[in-house]
Amino acid sequence: MSGSGALTLPQLEAVLAVADEGSFTVAAQVLGISQPSLSRRIHSLEETLGLRLFLPVGRQMQLTDAGRRVANTARRTLQDLEDLRHQEAGADGALSGTLRAAGLPSLVATRLPRHLGAFHRAHRDVRIEVFAQEDRELLVESVRTGRADVALTAAGHVPPDLEALELRPQTFLAVVPREPDASGAQDAPGTPGTPGMLSARDLAERTLVTLPEGTSIREVTESVFRGLGVTPPRVITTTQRDALVTLAIASDGLTIVPEDLAESSPTTDARRLHLPSDVQRPVVALHRREHLRTPALSAFLETLAADV
Repeated sequence: MSGSGALTLPQLEAVLAVADEGSFTVAAQVLGISQPSLSRRIHSLEETLGLRLFLPVGRQMQLTDAGRRVANTARRTLQDLEDLRHQEAGADGALSGTLRAAGLPSLVATRLPRHLGAFHRAHRDVRIEVFAQEDRELLVESVRTGRADVALTAAGHVPPDLEALELRPQTFLAVVPREPDASGAQDAPGTPGTPGMLSARDLAERTLVTLPEGTSIREVTESVFRGLGVTPPRVITTTQRDALVTLAIASDGLTIVPEDLAESSPTTDARRLHLPSDVQRPVVALHRREHLRTPALSAFLETLAADV
């Protein structure tokens, strides 16, 4: 350290706010202080530590390697203090603390609630915070910096400082409107466990309803069309995952989504169809190594492991 000042809690809070928001302006708003005051906290901490904590990358402020280590320490310190404030010295030994869970939006909407529900029923004194993040690399960074204790995401390269628990993969299905029979009445909804088969005609003629480019569902969808050498005649793009199925039905179109997302749709006018080739997305739970795990995280990983 090059400075002689002591580290303060406001400084640690400032580091985490900028790390989470990627902006001095937004971080200052979150903390309810002026931007110059926030900047002074960061700069004084950098002087005390003799380290550069942030670098501008485009319009975002990103942690340096040293900044990431400081953010990890800051988050654990603040979390330990928060746990002390809320901890009750009960004789029952109930698990307490906080569990921060994150994931790809489709997993947060479908898979994660079931796991968190089971965990909460077993450990009601643990506070649970959940957020979604579309970008896998940002999910990795969230776990590294402690913003998330665990993140459900598509399988990929696991950095050496993290670990991954392999979960059941996501199976993708196509969803189209139910068709009327010869009398004009709509066909009956398919049995949930027995979807039909998507035809090449559906792919070639129906309007595709999907998410914007760069999203994981869009990437899977495009791989299906490429694999069959088909180009969708029209594309409707939405940022709302919950609207994919209903919008596809309303527009007499087609959407390709994870099976659990298709099953959770409230519409009864949909037919779920198998894809011509089985499409699955491997899913993992990214988390920190054992020596950095909180008791709440360890307990939640046991809940996840029971459903593998």
